[in-house]
Amino acid sequence: MTQRLRRIQKEITECQRDQASLIQLTLVDEGNMMHLKGRFPGPPDTPYEGGMYQVDVELPDAYPFQPPKVKFETKIYHPNISSQTGAICLDILKQHWSPVMTLSSTLLSVQSMLCTPEPTDPQDAQVASQYLNNYDAFVETAKFWTECYAKPKPGDSTHASSIGHGGANGQDNYQHQPTAPVRPVEPVLSQEEQIKRSKVQDLVEMGFAADRARTYLIRANWKQDVALEELLNDA
Repeated sequence: MTQRLRRIQKEITECQRDQASLIQLTLVDEGNMMHLKGRFPGPPDTPYEGGMYQVDVELPDAYPFQPPKVKFETKIYHPNISSQTGAICLDILKQHWSPVMTLSSTLLSVQSMLCTPEPTDPQDAQVASQYLNNYDAFVETAKFWTECYAKPKPGDSTHASSIGHGGANGQDNYQHQPTAPVRPVEPVLSQEEQIKRSKVQDLVEMGFAADRARTYLIRANWKQDVALEELLNDA
């Protein structure tokens, strides 16, 4: 095994031992340590709280002297992350990379970016514009995307099969205990939320996806005609 591969193996092992960080790493192919998946929770007191985010990590041949290529696979609404491709604008993944960085510290930096957006140096200009000009709408949209795309669904155990969180005996710390079936309870919606859902449904019936319709309505301060015009312009 080369020195580079030994270092990567060591970094994965260290991440496995650091259970407090909640960073998870999984090899895409057991025979290839250069391609991994990372997972981490959305930070508390942010619009991303309660979500679990997965990123794709590719290590270049020159790692650690060149930064890994990291992009979000979980859709996320953030000024420094492309809402279309998951590309990340973060200096440590570019000109400020240092060989002393590790896989764990890199993913921690990406996670920390969710707490401290930099809208003046955006990856997604449209999201950054909303962040600067209509922060409340940005927060509402980001929370909605978290709910739609990042919240673990019932029976979703993918976050449990991780290199990064084995127990003392190699057992996974995320063990799903069987629970009794629970009868679903329909939420009581406020009149305002009923109106919002009706507007979303109107756009869905016109052929637009529900998540896209709601996002554009939020951007337009729930003015349906404005949202429709923007949807048609971006079609």
